[in-house]
Amino acid sequence: MNEESRPFSIAAFGLGLMLTLMAAEGTLSAALRFESRVLQEVNDVRGERHLVSLKSSAEVEAVARQHAEHMARSGFFDHINPQGQNPLDRVQQAGIRGFRLLAENIGSTSESGDRVQTLVNAWMNSPVHRENVLNPAFNTTGIGTAQSPSGDIIVVQLFLAVRP
Repeated sequence: MNEESRPFSIAAFGLGLMLTLMAAEGTLSAALRFESRVLQEVNDVRGERHLVSLKSSAEVEAVARQHAEHMARSGFFDHINPQGQNPLDRVQQAGIRGFRLLAENIGSTSESGDRVQTLVNAWMNSPVHRENVLNPAFNTTGIGTAQSPSGDIIVVQLFLAVRP
């Protein structure tokens, strides 16, 4: 490679890297918007029943997002991962302490319409998921999403009752 072609190669690499980062950032931004909308919808449902709004925790979000990504990447859909870890195991492994109650909702949607509303409606129509959404003891949450290779959106919402 001569000196004249080297700057072009470096520039082309830099442009490719920049476009890749922009695409990843766009995907992350879309995921964050989706997660924010899920939180808003869940808090709206709780507000209609005069329950405290759930506060989002970055630490809890990271645990939820990691589980959603693991399910999407590994092709399973369960509260217990292939390594045998349940939600409590994952939260404790992340070093999160100071809570007295924990629950997890998972969901998946391939709808082409309002995926957030579809997901929250499904949770509200499921007695176990509904109980988690409406449990007055919960005051903290973390929501994580991931897109599976088939295009489904996988959502994990952790609910915690954190001691004040």
